[in-house]
Amino acid sequence: MIKIILTLAVILCVQLSIGQNLVRNIIFPCDSIQKAGDFDSALDCDQAYKITLMCAPVGPGKVKEIYSYANSKYYFQEEHNVVWLKFQAIRKSKVAINIQPKSAKDDFDFLLFKYDNEKTKEKIRSKQLKPIRTNIARTKEINDGATGLSYNATRNFVSSGINDSYSKYIEVEKGEVYYLVLDNVYDNGKGATITLDYFRTKQIEGIIVNEEKDFLSSEVIWENITTNEELVKVTSDSITGAFQMTVPYNMNQNNRYVLSAYSEGQLFKEISYTPREINNCEPIPIQMILPELKKGSKTRLSNINFIGNQAIFLESAYPSLKRLLKLMKKNSTLSIHIEGHTNGCSDGVSYSQELSENRANAAKSYLLNAGIDSDRITTEGLNCKFMLYPLKSINQGLNRRIEVLVKDY
Repeated sequence: MIKIILTLAVILCVQLSIGQNLVRNIIFPCDSIQKAGDFDSALDCDQAYKITLMCAPVGPGKVKEIYSYANSKYYFQEEHNVVWLKFQAIRKSKVAINIQPKSAKDDFDFLLFKYDNEKTKEKIRSKQLKPIRTNIARTKEINDGATGLSYNATRNFVSSGINDSYSKYIEVEKGEVYYLVLDNVYDNGKGATITLDYFRTKQIEGIIVNEEKDFLSSEVIWENITTNEELVKVTSDSITGAFQMTVPYNMNQNNRYVLSAYSEGQLFKEISYTPREINNCEPIPIQMILPELKKGSKTRLSNINFIGNQAIFLESAYPSLKRLLKLMKKNSTLSIHIEGHTNGCSDGVSYSQELSENRANAAKSYLLNAGIDSDRITTEGLNCKFMLYPLKSINQGLNRRIEVLVKDY
């Protein structure tokens, strides 16, 4: 009997775990999306923090509910390709929303309504109930087409044309219901991923110095490298090197955050954080030492990592690649040597050697494609000679990296 109860308990736990995963990360197939063009047929996204639309919506809803006159900051000029989504707030929080199209050629506009009562639908259609956030800016091929609500945006409503891609975040109470309606202005869209970011905030402080411990005025940035979103930017004091900032984060362990510092004449510095690490971070100053830009200076770019057994960057690598590009553009006499590394040599040293060379060359190609002269960059593969972490450790993925050495400046 005890064995049967334990077995049932295990089955129940597995089912709950599966159910929670399905609810927290919802994927909608194309046929469901095409049926969700009206308020009444909105996709149910309750308790979700990530929503994947496998296709873009096609055509307007059966009832045109949310169109208005040209240049309105509250409504679409017309319904092009519309889908409605409904979600319930998981907890009391500030909430940002990231809408990332699968194609930068798509242009998703959005309106966000807060559910009022059983007459909400009629109030929306009669325009008695206005949206609480909108963004109708042109995002096609701007910022990869991304839009949504951001921690550092300041405007609740953004009208059409070349304009801010993000509107201001919202503050929610647990259990409140919201309706998000998307309109892809262009036909033949490719779908999108929508992330609901329930974030907390934490006050951090630090000091920026060089290797001689002289204080530096530095640009300090906090960003979510999972969504490639810059969240907070401050400048450290030129006399004391000190900075303070309130950083947003959430406890979704899929997210990673980076604190970076950049100062003229120095190599930049990055510190990575998981949500748990920043949540448990002690309230003591963080010291960031920026190496001087001089021959022989070396920096380990621990965020420029790769897919296993491939020379393809993880999405989280791009903020660091952009920082490296910025450094090269601001310092026209800077020449660098890029070293590629692998996570072990389980498939043989020759395979690992080729893979490490390809990874170094992938970083070089990124810089060349952005306009950096090839004679300013050399590359080298170092296979698995200099691993940072042992195989099968929790951090082994960080072995798949590049490091940068200053050749001349």
